[in-house]
Amino acid sequence: MIEFYELLDDENIPYRCDVELDLIEEAPQEERPWLLWLFVKADNVTEALELFTKELITALTSVDALFSGRVMKEGWAEFYFYAPQSKRFENISSDVMSAHGGFVYERGSSKDAKWEMYRDNLYPDPYGLLSIQNRHTITALLDAGDDLSLIREVEHYLFFQTKTSMERSVSQLASHGYSVKEYVNDDESDYAYGVVLIKKEAITPKIVEETTTSLYESAMQEHGMYEGWSTVLG
Repeated sequence: MIEFYELLDDENIPYRCDVELDLIEEAPQEERPWLLWLFVKADNVTEALELFTKELITALTSVDALFSGRVMKEGWAEFYFYAPQSKRFENISSDVMSAHGGFVYERGSSKDAKWEMYRDNLYPDPYGLLSIQNRHTITALLDAGDDLSLIREVEHYLFFQTKTSMERSVSQLASHGYSVKEYVNDDESDYAYGVVLIKKEAITPKIVEETTTSLYESAMQEHGMYEGWSTVLG
């Protein structure tokens, strides 16, 4: 499943990363130790770039290369693949570029048997995963006609390894306007002690980002997990 999220560079300028999330379950793959990379000049994600991306991914399956991610940064679209070898990469990528009228480009390959590029730079950190989850929830609400600015009750789900940790977190978050709706136990999980917290607020992207980041960090302080949120249509 290819998802996208935003990162900040050293100057706090946001840039986009598209990543194949499902690869994390098998990373690294010993049979694909070669990192193939192609940078083409592209300022924005356009329909033409998306078509080029799709055709490049398809063409490189002929050498058993897997698409791992694309970074849109500083006027370049950076494509990354993992493959059994680097042979034919130049010819195949050149053919795809020529079919699209050509690009200013840079290209190369290197051994990356541990898949460090994917695991350390492309795969999202917990904040990136949280932003993806938030975007999906907000998009679903908008598709259903929601007015995100309307204040309504929002449920948040947190889980902890011990009852004491959960109680400390609940007590700390109560001072920020959260109240307990219910407790949930899952004896088969390492995080057996769950709580559903509620708070009334709008769910604009900015508010959701601030709220979920705060709850994630609060849960982490007690070695717990923040599992997301839900609400009714507003």
